[in-house]
Amino acid sequence: MKKRNRPLRRRHHPVPTASARLYVRLMPRNVSLLTFLLQAEDNLALPTVVDRFAAVVRLTYCPDETARVEAFLEDLAVMCPETTVCLRPQSAFPVAPCGGDG
Repeated sequence: MKKRNRPLRRRHHPVPTASARLYVRLMPRNVSLLTFLLQAEDNLALPTVVDRFAAVVRLTYCPDETARVEAFLEDLAVMCPETTVCLRPQSAFPVAPCGGDG
């Protein structure tokens, strides 16, 4: 077996056990723009289209990044004035465990 030349990457922050989410409504033509801009922000949130006809997108993100997501949405509202947060759940939902031994 080959020996590893570089050390393993260490995590700087604890892994969250829950994710935060909110729902954003925008024009259907701007959904791809939202996805592109989130990727440009180092995958700040995971967008999932919930209703393609009403263009409602669920953003799932780390609770520690709430301030960055809020600032991102304010900037997005400048570019796309029709953008609104249509639902902001108060509780976080648990993250599914990665991998499994069973």
